[in-house]
Amino acid sequence: MPHNDPDGPPPERSARVRPRRQSGVPAVRPHRFVDPRFSDLYGAVDRKQFEDNYKFLREQEEEEQSRRKHCIQCLKYALRRHEREEVGQDEESEEEEDRFEEENRDEINRLMLRPPSDLKAELQQLKRESQLYISRTKDREVRARRQAVRKGIIKREAAAVRDGKKQRAFIPKRSQLKREVLAETFDKLEKKGGKGAVDKYVERKTKKRR
Repeated sequence: MPHNDPDGPPPERSARVRPRRQSGVPAVRPHRFVDPRFSDLYGAVDRKQFEDNYKFLREQEEEEQSRRKHCIQCLKYALRRHEREEVGQDEESEEEEDRFEEENRDEINRLMLRPPSDLKAELQQLKRESQLYISRTKDREVRARRQAVRKGIIKREAAAVRDGKKQRAFIPKRSQLKREVLAETFDKLEKKGGKGAVDKYVERKTKKRR
């Protein structure tokens, strides 16, 4: 008989938990794929070998950057022509036309069919991509220089141990490598442009940190 009294005690329920029906087929766990290029299980990464194997990617990036710079120049030229047409100014001098417009006349004419707002948006996008490429390239150069300095220090320390000048080799830390790379940069700048070049470099770095 169902219990319909709302003020009465709740109906009793069985405390027995009904077991789940288990299938006789064993569960198959998904296999986890590991990329041997990025797994420590397959040994340490040889940075030089890695760069040599993927050198073609760097070459592609350089080609893309070259095309990007060319597009930026064409966009700037087209925007200048739009501005001159708005104010009724004459065209550029023949010298500039011979130097750039004659070689890229078709591309510039195609750009002139688009509104200036679109050209400005594309120009800003290409500038951001170009700056990102420059930043990545500089980071790679710094890492390569740091690695070269580290190898030089280890080689020098190993020679000192071999000659009996030291009992154990000194393994440079990150801070030491940073100082060595900075000292090398100062030496190159001073040889190239004198002490003034070093001062300009320090001033530029100081402004970036502010």
